[in-house]
Amino acid sequence: MKLSQKMLKAGWSISREKDGNVSVYAPDGVKYTYFTATNTWSEPAEAIEAELDRQLKEISENRRSPFISASRMTALYHSRNASQPVKWLCDKKRLQGKSVLHLGTGLDNLAKQQLLESGCAEVTDYDPNFYPDTRALDTQYDAVLANYVLNIVPPEERKNIYQLIKATLKKDGTAYLTVQGVWPVENKYNIIKAYSDGYLIKTGYSITFRKGYTKQEFLKEIEQTLGGTPRLITMFYSNPFVEWPKVE
Repeated sequence: MKLSQKMLKAGWSISREKDGNVSVYAPDGVKYTYFTATNTWSEPAEAIEAELDRQLKEISENRRSPFISASRMTALYHSRNASQPVKWLCDKKRLQGKSVLHLGTGLDNLAKQQLLESGCAEVTDYDPNFYPDTRALDTQYDAVLANYVLNIVPPEERKNIYQLIKATLKKDGTAYLTVQGVWPVENKYNIIKAYSDGYLIKTGYSITFRKGYTKQEFLKEIEQTLGGTPRLITMFYSNPFVEWPKVE
């Protein structure tokens, strides 16, 4: 199997840059570069392939998800405003004086600044691709934000994220969760085929997962997974935005 085929199977993201070189993003914030002019890698190809083989073995043994790394390709770059859920929370001053974990930050580079300016006491970013320092998950927060995170992984990985949200929330803390609606998922992407409870879509060279939710389905999933009483705050077009108060 070609090295590039192994990378895609493992969920590594491949992106051709303007200078003609190729960037490859592996888990835990690791990046490799292929220099087309010299036909060489930034690291020895043998070492890269050995790491790939190790990860593929873990995937075959259900100890690693290829979708977590591939989800890098789903991240949207925010250059002027933070995402709609973050902007809404800032405008409503919902998080004043609170410590916040931004889970699955992606490329929402303005979120932390805007949250702090709105009165948050502390904001910590965690993302397995962009902010991979797992020490962020060793404490508990007054609020956890997860925007467009739960809809980019299949059910088993999704359960792990739900449990992580619960574990990183303080007693009486609140999670704010946003997912994509059904219409954008089924109409805006290059769908390859149905997969689990969603679809496999092609993004660049990579294959990623995407699920669209109705508001009723999302509320039911949260209630069945975490318990308690989730509440719909608002809709961003067809995308449900929900708050979940932690219950012990």
